[in-house]
Amino acid sequence: MALILTGAVMMGGQVFANDTRLHMDFLRVIAQQVAPSLAQNTVIKEQNVYICGDIEEMARKSIDNDNVKASDLKAKYTDLGYTVDIKKGEVIARRKVDDFCSYHRSLRHLGIYKEKLAVFQGPIGYDQKLLKVEDAIPIQSLSAEFQVKLQQASNFSQMTPETQAQLRSELEFANEDALNAILENLDEMQY
Repeated sequence: MALILTGAVMMGGQVFANDTRLHMDFLRVIAQQVAPSLAQNTVIKEQNVYICGDIEEMARKSIDNDNVKASDLKAKYTDLGYTVDIKKGEVIARRKVDDFCSYHRSLRHLGIYKEKLAVFQGPIGYDQKLLKVEDAIPIQSLSAEFQVKLQQASNFSQMTPETQAQLRSELEFANEDALNAILENLDEMQY
C-alpha cells in the first residue's frame, strides 16, 4: 500500500483512504505488460506443413531492427494462415498446405473407393487425393490375395512395419508410368 501511495504522490495524485477505484486503476496500469520486442537478427522461418507430414522451409528472414513486437509479428502471420511459435532467437511460422510435398506429389498408390479399384496421389496410407476410379474393376473381381492387400492398404497405419514395407513395394508407384504398367496387367490379378 505504501508503494501505491508513493506512486500516486509522485504522479501528483491524491489518495483517499476509501478511494478503492483509484487504487484498482493504479494497479491495472502497473499490471499491464509491455509486449516484448524481438531482438535484432531474430530468424523467421516460414514453413509449409504438407498432408504427408513433411515440413518444407519456404523462406528464412531476419528482423532488421529492435522495434518489432512479438505480438505484432504473431498477428501478422496468423492473419496469413500461419501458426506461430516464438522461441529465443527464432520465430517459426507454419502453414498447413492441402497438398503433398514435392517428393510425395509424384507418387501413386492403389486402393479402394466405393468397392472399386482406385488410384490415389501420394504415398500409401494417404487417401486424400483420389485421382481415378477403375469402374470396370470391382474389388470382388480381383484375386483374394490382392483384395487382402488392398484392405490392408486402407488400414495402413495399423499394419506392422513389415506389412507396410510389403504394401509399399506392391501398391505404391514412383510415378504415373510405373502405375500404368501395373494397370495394364491387372487381368493377371482378376479371377
